[in-house]
Amino acid sequence: MPKKKKKNNDAIKRAIDYGIDIQMLKDNLKRSATERIERHQAALNLVRLFQKAKKI
Repeated sequence: MPKKKKKNNDAIKRAIDYGIDIQMLKDNLKRSATERIERHQAALNLVRLFQKAKKI
């Protein structure tokens, strides 16, 4: 079993080295699925608003 934990730690370290915000992922996983979807939808709505404003 310790081998699998080492492998997971290596993957996490590679992700951090690549620039992925692991803490943000951990924080998001603490939210309910509904809350994550609602936050995603709010972000998507904002992007669409920016895209619409760019066309004007």
